[in-house]
Amino acid sequence: MYLSRIELEEFRCFHHLDLPLPPQGLRLVGCNGSGKTALVEAVYLLATTRSFRAATERQLINRESGRDYGLPPYARLVGEIVSDHLATTVEMTVSVESERNTARKRIRQDGLPRRAIDVIGTLSVVLFSPEDLELVLGAPSVRRRYLDISLSQVDQAYLRSLSQYARLLEQRNSLLRQFAAEPVPDRRAVEEQLAYWDEQLVIHGSFVLVVRLRYVRELAEALRARFRELAVSDMPLSLEYQSTVPLPEPLRERVLLDSLADAQARVAQRFQAALHNLRGDELRRGMTLIGPHRDDLAYTLAGEELAAFGSRGIQRLAVVATKLAEIDAFQRATGEVPVLLLDDVLSELDQEHQERLLQALSGVAAQRLITATERRLLEHAALADLPISEIRDGQVCLLVEP
Repeated sequence: MYLSRIELEEFRCFHHLDLPLPPQGLRLVGCNGSGKTALVEAVYLLATTRSFRAATERQLINRESGRDYGLPPYARLVGEIVSDHLATTVEMTVSVESERNTARKRIRQDGLPRRAIDVIGTLSVVLFSPEDLELVLGAPSVRRRYLDISLSQVDQAYLRSLSQYARLLEQRNSLLRQFAAEPVPDRRAVEEQLAYWDEQLVIHGSFVLVVRLRYVRELAEALRARFRELAVSDMPLSLEYQSTVPLPEPLRERVLLDSLADAQARVAQRFQAALHNLRGDELRRGMTLIGPHRDDLAYTLAGEELAAFGSRGIQRLAVVATKLAEIDAFQRATGEVPVLLLDDVLSELDQEHQERLLQALSGVAAQRLITATERRLLEHAALADLPISEIRDGQVCLLVEP
């Protein structure tokens, strides 16, 4: 899988860019603020329909967009994708609706309107960026979001169940807040009204949980190997999925080995019982207290919590190893290799770990888009097959090799 061409119009600092991309990828050099990260962001946006850095979609639009012609601001992205010898085009526009001054996103694939949920996975990416240290140090929501984006690119059924779970959770929480506001809620009415939402939440939540457990098991196995490949020390790195639904170890093992339907049924039984046991607490607090929306991932290094006891360098290396493990897991699940986006990652590593990372990447048959502020960081034998270009004033110019 690779991106053969990307076109940007009024996106971030770009007024217009039409960039063919070689199947093997591209090295991109540019000073801070030149648009390197914006280009990486555009590829990520075409793959996931989300930005990894914008708080609102309005921020994706060039500040001067539409000004000369008195038009509402807009941005447009087009990506031509080649996968299994098939070609498809994904187009995305973000426009400002003048009445409400809010941004609206529209997506087309091969000229036909599509929902975001139907496009995700058409182009798959793995992103390395300096901000990824939050995967270790950040809140549980950061790790859940990472897991959801990774799995959504691999498994459409997961993405649909996750989307349905989120809608059900919102409705159930709204009902719980209503009950919490009542001085003495009618317990029979509570049970009658929550019965449907409990059932549906358990169905979709159990599916999400089983898929996450199985994926994290594969990711953890690949992570151990990748971390040994990158790290100087021989301390083992572990990754574990922490579920708020009580799953004793024997049951968790059965979930990992059973058929998907049987595993989902086992988890659903535990999920339903846990919801029933927490009914009083949920009514007092007005929220759903267990489920995939409250789960977490735990990194441990030689048995100790990585966020508390690992050095900054080891934490960053763990994140890099996680992304390499994600590539391995993706390839096993789909038979294809995702596009690799490496945004200024080398400057965050010391020379020895730069060398180890580049050597590890040289063995991955993927399109690679790698950026740096200094050309010397990209002049490595492991990247020799990638053309090197410079980004300046919103344009990308091929540099002649010395």
